[in-house]
Amino acid sequence: MSPAKARLIHLLEMPGHKVTYEQARDLLDHPDVEVRRALASRADLEPEILFFLARDSDASIRRLVATNIATPEKTSLLLAADDDADVRADLAQRLGRVVPGLDKTEADKTWRTVHQVLTLLVRDQLPRVRRVLAEALKCVPDAPHDIINKLARDPEISVAIPVLELSPVLTDEDLIDIIQSGPLTASLIAISRRVNVGEEVSNAIVGTADVDAIAALLNNQSAQIREATLDAIIDTAPVFPSWHEPLVHRRQLPGRAALRIATFVADTLLKQLAAREDFDAATTSALAHIVRQKLKREEGGPTLTPDPLSAALDPAALTAAAARASDLAKAGKLTNGALMKLAQDGLSSMSVAALAVKASVPVEAVAEVVRSASAKGMLAIAWAGDFTADQAEVLQLKIARVMPGQIIKPRSDGWFDATEAELEWQLNMFKETTEPKLARA
Repeated sequence: MSPAKARLIHLLEMPGHKVTYEQARDLLDHPDVEVRRALASRADLEPEILFFLARDSDASIRRLVATNIATPEKTSLLLAADDDADVRADLAQRLGRVVPGLDKTEADKTWRTVHQVLTLLVRDQLPRVRRVLAEALKCVPDAPHDIINKLARDPEISVAIPVLELSPVLTDEDLIDIIQSGPLTASLIAISRRVNVGEEVSNAIVGTADVDAIAALLNNQSAQIREATLDAIIDTAPVFPSWHEPLVHRRQLPGRAALRIATFVADTLLKQLAAREDFDAATTSALAHIVRQKLKREEGGPTLTPDPLSAALDPAALTAAAARASDLAKAGKLTNGALMKLAQDGLSSMSVAALAVKASVPVEAVAEVVRSASAKGMLAIAWAGDFTADQAEVLQLKIARVMPGQIIKPRSDGWFDATEAELEWQLNMFKETTEPKLARA
């Protein structure tokens, strides 16, 4: 480097050295790119100079202009359409630092221009640029809602996740709408990890039946989960081990829920559940009793009651329950109302047998529906038993333990969302599936 060039660059890089407009203008066309870089790095340049530098043929100079705090908004509009992705990405990163300090009224010209720039960047064809923008705006409380909403729905998962998990701009209504649009598991997990997830959002996540997202929701101690939603989770939790530990350690866990959880979690988790000090005396005593039963089993003593599914579908228990259900039917007491009250207590041998008697199907056919957690199968059983479509929804959830998001809901006219031929086919299929077992019995 020549001494003259070295002195010029040194002067340009000196913070206290004032570069006049005329001097800067004369350097715009300097043949040496290092001189122009040194000029573009200065924060005391006139807007016109930065505008001309933003059109420099060298991308490294345009990148310096993109990150320069003195770069005016009109120049940012030019940079947002730059051919070089690095220039656009650098601009996005700088805007993340600029947005919080702006007056965001529609009357403010500066904000209108910045919003135009953000709109161009959020539509950028390269995911990398949109990802930088998402990272830059993810924690900004007054970032523009339309930009954040667009980023949250970006088809590129790496763009959407930062704002889905962290942006305070997204409302519960936004999040529920996004959940109902059927996003990938990664997006659902990001929403589940948000601070203070609301009850309605939690309910929507559980409604997707996404196992990993529900696990993330349960692990999020700040997530608000209403008791009915928690009950729906517990109904199907026995077959999803990833839910067990977060359920055991769930804050403000109702005692009734704790006792249900105790019936299916592993010994180590059961002991942790029993060691909690936030339950009432009755719950604590009941948990201690269950732990003692577990210890007896380990020592070769009397065994514990099997898990709820095995207990309910035990052949001997079903046979005895079927006899009781038949007696109730003969006495005119096996009504829809009585069965719905029974269903509210969850899966049991009696609820399975009573449904079989009410629907006039073999008890093993209903057991197979429950075993396979078949929404269509339980819908057919409910239809055969003269239940309403609304009641069928409860039976799917409480007896068949169908995940909330997979439940077949009534049609808009209140009727079953299936034809009679489809329902009949489902009944016959489960009957035929159980015929070999009935023959062996």
